[in-house]
Amino acid sequence: MKNKEITNWKQVYQLPIKYDGVTHAWSKNNNMTLMFERSISEKDRILIVDAINGESNLKIENLTFDDCDFFLEGGQIFCVRGWGNLIGQGGLNLSEDKATEIQDGFINHVFKSLAYKDKLETETL
Repeated sequence: MKNKEITNWKQVYQLPIKYDGVTHAWSKNNNMTLMFERSISEKDRILIVDAINGESNLKIENLTFDDCDFFLEGGQIFCVRGWGNLIGQGGLNLSEDKATEIQDGFINHVFKSLAYKDKLETETL
């Protein structure tokens, strides 16, 4: 895919993403998407990936993010990856502005997928 053809995050961070069983999740088109902190259980990693994919109603109470890092009660739980692929000459070679737009779109999707809404409708971590 040529960088001029890229118009939104869904082209780069193609769903469904898959957890690799170690510390990362990868997009359908094999781009690194998430890196989990080692302190997060494998069960929770799978639940997070399922929620991002729209396959679970998991919501995380008190979830916050800063740039590409996501936090629960002050501790980092994962970060969004893929910046090198977005801007690298061996990757998509996007401008920083376009790469930021693409990555921010995915970050917003992740947050909306996981943000706590209503205790009655969801399970929580």
